[in-house]
Amino acid sequence: MAKSKGGSTIIIKKVVDGGHAAHHGGSWKVAYADFVTAMMAFFLLMWLIAALKPKQKESLALVFKDAKHETKGDSMKQAVSNFIPKDAKIGVAEMDLSQQDRVKYEVAMMVKELLKQEKDLEANSGLSSDNAGVLMQVNNSVMFAPNSAVLKPGAAKILDGVTNILLTQKVSLVIRGHTDDTETGNGLYPSKWELSAARAAAALRYILTKGNGAIAATRLRAAGYADSRPLVPVIDDASRAENRRVEFYYHSPETETW
Repeated sequence: MAKSKGGSTIIIKKVVDGGHAAHHGGSWKVAYADFVTAMMAFFLLMWLIAALKPKQKESLALVFKDAKHETKGDSMKQAVSNFIPKDAKIGVAEMDLSQQDRVKYEVAMMVKELLKQEKDLEANSGLSSDNAGVLMQVNNSVMFAPNSAVLKPGAAKILDGVTNILLTQKVSLVIRGHTDDTETGNGLYPSKWELSAARAAAALRYILTKGNGAIAATRLRAAGYADSRPLVPVIDDASRAENRRVEFYYHSPETETW
């Protein structure tokens, strides 16, 4: 209570607010919504998988395995064993695949059979795939001597197989030559680029000759990459030997690729 200057009494009344109940927040709603969304996605996925036919599941599994072997550091031998099921057989009449996937699968199976002909070849080669085609990697221990672009006698068998695939399948082929970081070409080539390109060209020339005019030159390309695309980090002579390789990339004629 207080008095004003005029002598009148001023009464001050204080009202204490009892307050409200503590705010519980809405974070639990966000968590619950995330949970419900995840469960909906999970059951939708289960329903889709259950609706697929067995052959469709096989083709779907093949697609998801494609990119697995592109990681640097994977050995060539692992790529061969993991790309196609061991019990797979040539022929896809019962598989529900598009025409492009059917051709890709048949090419992959033919490459696999080619690599199985010799243990040394299988141990030094690799098979992988992407959305556009099928890649076969062959170590230079099978194809060329270090610093050389002259085909080894043993290269004929694998190049004959490559030619046979081109004769039986409507695909195009890019041949890619690779060197390690120390190769010089023994003075025959100005750089590793020319050496790697000469290796790819030697393989291409053999295929055209073997095809005896049945393979159009427009279906073939040769490219040299020197040591710009190593498979594994260079740490010793063994890693350098793994990086020396020739790649055969089968792809659809409509796809422009190197």
